[in-house]
Amino acid sequence: MNYNNLHDHVDILVAIIGVLASLCGFLFWRILSRMEDKLDELYHLEISCRGSLMERFASRAENDKLHQEFWDAIKYHSHHSDGRVVIGKEG
Repeated sequence: MNYNNLHDHVDILVAIIGVLASLCGFLFWRILSRMEDKLDELYHLEISCRGSLMERFASRAENDKLHQEFWDAIKYHSHHSDGRVVIGKEG
């Protein structure tokens, strides 16, 4: 191989590497922009889902109250002579 003309080959290689690097940069930018759109869509879906869940489920304060009433009923109940459960300390 004639090493005297390497300058011509280096110019071609640098041009090809530049084109490929530009193409990779463009594709990477496109992936990031599409990912940003998907994340925005996911965020809006999460916000709408959270808003609809507030209407369907009890709030934490209501849930804690029901939870406490449940445990009080379990701890402080008695049984009637025929086997029925009586809430409270009556019996």
